Amino acid sequence: MPTLGYVLIQETPQMYMTVVRPYIQSIADGGSLNWITNVIDLRKEKERLLYNCDHFIINIDTKWRSHPPPLTTARELWHNHPSVEDLHCLAITKLPGIASLRDLRREHIPMLRSMIAEGLKVIKTVYGVENNQIRVFIHYQPQFYHFHVHFTRLENEVGCSCEKGHLLCDVIQNLEIDSDFYEKRTIAYKLKRGTPLEKIVEGYLAGCNESAK
Repeated sequence: MPTLGYVLIQETPQMYMTVVRPYIQSIADGGSLNWITNVIDLRKEKERLLYNCDHFIINIDTKWRSHPPPLTTARELWHNHPSVEDLHCLAITKLPGIASLRDLRREHIPMLRSMIAEGLKVIKTVYGVENNQIRVFIHYQPQFYHFHVHFTRLENEVGCSCEKGHLLCDVIQNLEIDSDFYEKRTIAYKLKRGTPLEKIVEGYLAGCNESAK
């Protein structure tokens, strides 16, 4: 059988602290996340803004390509537009120090609840989609290491596979049980072979296997 393009990773807390967290920090240190600061500060993509408060913004995701052009289409025409079948919005935190699911603690629950409430409210107001038609979730590993939350239609299953997506309502409940839940647990996810993180993780696992001999 030919080698497939993905591998399933069981990321232990030790693996995270040893190789994954330094990898994430190297991305931040290299300036690769400067673009997200421009978005949060409304210097970029202002036409995509749906909601803005002290702790986060909500934007139209750039991957929602069927959305009417935000710069040239009146917002009242977005309501019940045929493109809402592909609905995809992002809530992006303004708080520093939250790169991913691993960094969430009980103190962040009010922000997470507000993201859900305000996201569902603005989506219903702007697009006419009912709350019970929206999936609110987090990716791990995320596409970029600045904490953000996805809002998609239930019919749109892109990016919500069981080895990638975590429903935000479940995340909140886990943090209520244990503030350090995501610091302590092993998290499974898939990685594409040959990507920088996959190579780092495979090198770490190879070293662990060698040490165990």
